[in-house]
This record gives sequence, structure tokens and C-alpha cells, in this order.
Amino acid sequence: MCQQISKLGGIDNELMARLIRQYGELYERGAVSSETLHKEMEKAASLPLPFQKFLHAMSDIFQPKQPAIDIALALKKKGHPLFVLSNTCEAHFLYLYNHFDFFKLFDGFVLSYEVQARKPEEKIFHKALEIASCSASDCFYTDDVLDYVESAKTFGMDAEQFTTPSNLITHLSHRGFL
Repeated sequence: MCQQISKLGGIDNELMARLIRQYGELYERGAVSSETLHKEMEKAASLPLPFQKFLHAMSDIFQPKQPAIDIALALKKKGHPLFVLSNTCEAHFLYLYNHFDFFKLFDGFVLSYEVQARKPEEKIFHKALEIASCSASDCFYTDDVLDYVESAKTFGMDAEQFTTPSNLITHLSHRGFL
């Protein structure tokens, strides 16, 4: 991401990395808009950065993982509602949603930039339960970050750390989801 933005704006990679660290969490929390972030990057570049090209350079960093998509498809086929709970920014989410059709499988999204909270904070988990219209005991949560899994458990969610697709399939099968 830093290299792509640096190349687009002729900005030194080290400066770009520092700016991303400075604004990254604020952007993920929705405290800084895409437009504000863009203006700050333009100042650093000392030249105009086309807004859409900037957003693309910032977001063209993702590759879908087919095993995870296959699991989501299998869960959906079984009639399970699926929700995404993510620490993410507006540019990344919009890129993912518009470039990867499997995001249409999900019934809802709880995004840090929209709810102004990040995992593992209590607020984002409460918002997830509200959006999913369910109680914590009715949810299964998985994440590759163990601290987030442990936080979900403190709210009464059944949760497991994602380590491998086969391990997740085992957990889901054991619970009768697959």
C-alpha cells in the first residue's frame, strides 16, 4: 500500500509509512474521512493526487482466499446468516465489496469506521450483536487475532481463533454448522 501510494504521488516510502501510521487508526475509526486523508497525502506529496487513483493505490492490496470463500458458501447454503466484523477503513471496504463478489454473501457488515470503534473494544461487539439481531449465545465468532477471540468470549459469544481453513471446518462441524 505504502509503495503504491508513494509511487503515485512521488512520496518517499518512509514518509508514506509514517503518515499511514499517523492516520491509520483514526481512519479505521472513522475519525478521519477519505477526503481528509487524501488532502493530507496531497500535502505530503506537494502535488495533486487524483482522488480515485489514490483510493485504488491504497486499496489494491487484497487477494481472496478461496478456502475461506468455500466455507462461507457452505455456511450460506446451510442457511446460516453471515456477518463481517472488521477493523477497516472506508476505502478498503468499498474496494473489497466492489471487486470481490463473495462479499455479497454476507447479510451485514459491522465496520470499525462506521461504528467508531475497533476490535477488541466492547462497543464494536455490541454493535455486531445489534446488527445481527441476535444474542451473544447465538453467535459463533472467528478471527485470526487471538485477543479479538478472547474479547468475543467475554461477551458470551462462542468463538475460536482462525488458524487454518481445515481447523475452522472442524470447529464448525463440531457445532453442527456444517
